[in-house]
Amino acid sequence: MNIEEALKVEYSYKGGDYDVVVVGAGHAGCEAAHACAKLGLKTILFTLFLDSLANLPCNPSIGGTAKGQLVREVDALGGIMGKVADECCIQMRMLNRSKGPAVYSPRAQMDRSRYSIVMKKNLENLDNLEIMQGHVTHLLTDINENGNPVACGVMTSSGAVYSAKSVVICSGTYMEAMTIRGEVIAQSGPDGLPRSEGLSASLAELGIPMLRFKTGTPVRVNSRQVKFDELTRQDGEHDVPPFSYDSEMNGAKVPSEQIPCWSLWTTPETKEIIATNMDRSPLYSGVITGIGPRYCPSIEDKFMRFSDKERHQIFVEPMGKDTNEMYLQGFSTSLPEEVQVRMVHSLPGLSEAVIQRFAYAIEYDLVDPLSLKTSLESKVVSGLFTAGQVNGSSGYEEAAGQGIVAGINAALKVLGKEPMIIDRSQGYIGVLIDDLVTKGTQEPYRMMTSRAEYRLFLRQDNADRRLTPIAHEIGMVDDERFSRYEEKQRLIEEEKDRLAGVYLGPSDTMEEILKSAGYTLPPSGISLLELVRRPNVTYEMIAPLDKNRQSLPDYVKWAVETDIKYEGYLNLELEKIKKFADMERRKIPFDIDYDDIKGLRTEAQQKLSKQRPENLGQASRISGVSPADISVLHVYLEMIKRNNNG
Repeated sequence: MNIEEALKVEYSYKGGDYDVVVVGAGHAGCEAAHACAKLGLKTILFTLFLDSLANLPCNPSIGGTAKGQLVREVDALGGIMGKVADECCIQMRMLNRSKGPAVYSPRAQMDRSRYSIVMKKNLENLDNLEIMQGHVTHLLTDINENGNPVACGVMTSSGAVYSAKSVVICSGTYMEAMTIRGEVIAQSGPDGLPRSEGLSASLAELGIPMLRFKTGTPVRVNSRQVKFDELTRQDGEHDVPPFSYDSEMNGAKVPSEQIPCWSLWTTPETKEIIATNMDRSPLYSGVITGIGPRYCPSIEDKFMRFSDKERHQIFVEPMGKDTNEMYLQGFSTSLPEEVQVRMVHSLPGLSEAVIQRFAYAIEYDLVDPLSLKTSLESKVVSGLFTAGQVNGSSGYEEAAGQGIVAGINAALKVLGKEPMIIDRSQGYIGVLIDDLVTKGTQEPYRMMTSRAEYRLFLRQDNADRRLTPIAHEIGMVDDERFSRYEEKQRLIEEEKDRLAGVYLGPSDTMEEILKSAGYTLPPSGISLLELVRRPNVTYEMIAPLDKNRQSLPDYVKWAVETDIKYEGYLNLELEKIKKFADMERRKIPFDIDYDDIKGLRTEAQQKLSKQRPENLGQASRISGVSPADISVLHVYLEMIKRNNNG
């Protein structure tokens, strides 16, 4: 259905003309709309319920292992999640401190309701952006000169028709959603909010392949009845940098007063209650048909899949400053409500806990990410972009990372410019998107540090170094912020050069410092840089030897020390990245006929024909395509290149 046909529907009317329409105001939709508006395009953002904008329906936290890197990358690209998270933080921690800086990951507990309010206020005050409560039921399309569909707008359930040059769908877990507790099934989105109806069918009718997944959210209890003396306390940390590089460079710190989190372990009684009620679990009775997350299973799934484990850890986390609600992380379930009460009361410290919100499982429709380009534009419908859980991912941070990429590329499409592609060597965002569009996913995809081949290079502290120049060139980062970024890089390089040029002879002070780190005094002079390079010797430790040291911000000192200590490893990683980049630069024509390439195995021909990889590197990561197939394809591409040049 195109614009003209939509306007002939009974009760329909013209709602307005826009450059970009964004459907869904979760974390992906907020970033997409924010990016389009920042780039000067007239944008409208639709949400089913305005008061749930940027909702945190599951754990009210931002960041975590690999996810903290994603938040900092979104900020480095000019996104908004990090700034809002800094403003709404009630506890901050740096995870993986014992494993080295490559996997350091900031994580913050959020004030849930305030996060939504602050995000809404930021977007409401943004030029070029309108926010509308409305239920989008149809994607509208025209047909281009090649006979293929092109997105041209949307239609709402009230008959309003909005034209657009690009459409970004960020429907999260709302498309044809059902929430499930035992035998009770409701046609509902998360938290009892309205679900999206019709849009999934509209996409399927256009030939977009669809999937159905399942996820869930745990119980919430009132803190008044929690016996905290039976739980293990987890306090926040005060030396963690904020998520936003703007906040960091402004000298912002995490809150001085932080609200503690708590942890506990399930008991044998918990296991027994679950075991005796498994026949009422929709997950095992066949009621739930959607595929659930492997890395965030329900508590009953944990006991079934890990039967050798007698107990599982649960985290009890605050929902905000002005509420008694606490979230039981790791305790999601789809068992009936009366069973949930018994399960909660079997936990240490929660024997008298009052449940304020019961846990539930939720099933929803989504787009098969194999039908997407690395720009997150659909291969089926030109001008249609999708981002977030609708692409098969899980998590707020994964959604935001896709949202900013989809938003930027939707805007660039309207402006007639080439898309912005973040590859696997440039960011966790690149790894996330490449995994989804190249390998697909059979379950809700979660980002992990182990998925990144170049994680020593893709640290949380240097996301600005990797991505801010790209964002500035596009227009997502203004000149003022970019000049501050350049000043930061100048200070880092100058300090490394200075340390390399300061040589000191052996001394009692040096001997004392080195002895504390497990070293003996060197027989001759040594540079300050060589001292810092040694394991267990820090930049701060050598301060007594460094008489001409200038006062530098913490983020500069951290970068200096990390660069020095890992220089050798980073150089090796950069060599690997160069080889990777060579493969990524070898573009493959979209209309190439793989059946004509002699030497390709049949399976490779079928997989390549179906997925249409954009370059040789992407082709090499498709399951079923062997290194020998890549060699054949490489030779064929070189032959085409020579023929074209000849």
